[in-house]
Amino acid sequence: MVLLRHAKHISYTFLPLLLLIFLCQGVTSSSDIGRQVISAVHASSSTTSPAAFTIMTFNIHHGEGLDGRVNIKRIADLIQNEKADVVALQEVDRYRWRSGYVDQAKELAELLGMDMRFAPSLTYTAGQYGNAILSRYPIEDSSYTLLPGHKETRSLLEVTIKVDSEPVRIATTHLGLSKEDRSLQLARISEMVTNYDDPLVVAGDFNMELDSFPFKIDTDQLTYVPLGAGVNSTFVDGKRIDHIFTNRNNVQSSWAIPTIFSDHFPVITRIRLGSPVQV
Repeated sequence: MVLLRHAKHISYTFLPLLLLIFLCQGVTSSSDIGRQVISAVHASSSTTSPAAFTIMTFNIHHGEGLDGRVNIKRIADLIQNEKADVVALQEVDRYRWRSGYVDQAKELAELLGMDMRFAPSLTYTAGQYGNAILSRYPIEDSSYTLLPGHKETRSLLEVTIKVDSEPVRIATTHLGLSKEDRSLQLARISEMVTNYDDPLVVAGDFNMELDSFPFKIDTDQLTYVPLGAGVNSTFVDGKRIDHIFTNRNNVQSSWAIPTIFSDHFPVITRIRLGSPVQV
């Protein structure tokens, strides 16, 4: 999102948001609930359990927080604290002036000890801007597709990982700012992710709430992972525009994690796969 890209300080507009964040930190937050869910899954006394992994989607706003600071290290700390196995990132800079000419995806991967793939949506004279996927599992293969747009191009990044020997496809995107661009881009993505037999997760910043989608998602192909109790927004303006979809039927809820490290909140969930594995 670009609404706060040139912000140099926290305006009074953000005070209610900051109050929400501090309140959530002072009580049992959605993040705490999420970690309890993950702990409960790992601590299950069952002798068998379906393979599963935790995925986060996070628009990092090129590492710039609501305090105007660009700081990738605290983004890495947040991801580490939430114990995400796979992270879909949007608004990632690569060698751009505003973020210190660093490769942000590479830096995050090195800080977290994760595998990484990056997909440029826009390429400038100096630097790139796009999406990235981090994974604790080795990335077997990857590809990216530029999506149509009248205002600016966007991209869909796809990778394949193996979770307990089961191939899983992860895709992430960041749709455009205009309704027309989002319609074109979402239609193209829908064509690309249909009829997938292997487990598939599509996550990212869709720049619109679910009821504003130009057409209904085919629930025979993808299931929406709803936000659970707690924080009900994912963007600084109070809207819920960051989403996770999967072709697995036994989905749980997701939860948003309040933070000032970006103008978006990361969204995280646990995806259970179909095949049982010994634990």
